[in-house]
Amino acid sequence: MSQDRDIDALLAAEPVDAGCAAGFEVLHRYVDEELSGGQSQRSHPGLAAHLNSCPACREDYLGLIEVAEAFGDADPTVK
Repeated sequence: MSQDRDIDALLAAEPVDAGCAAGFEVLHRYVDEELSGGQSQRSHPGLAAHLNSCPACREDYLGLIEVAEAFGDADPTVK
């Protein structure tokens, strides 16, 4: 039975964890703030905690970082 409790403890999200849906709403702002030298982990602690525990959202975050670094200076109105 103690093994079940250990597994539950490992799977539990941090109390401050914002969750996937809430994180998705502000992920672009989190990335923008981080790339501009801001304190995104401090201003969005729930999302920072969530990115530590959710591989899918962390993958989205890393993808946004990669795209922003590659195309961040592009004019979105140019076709």
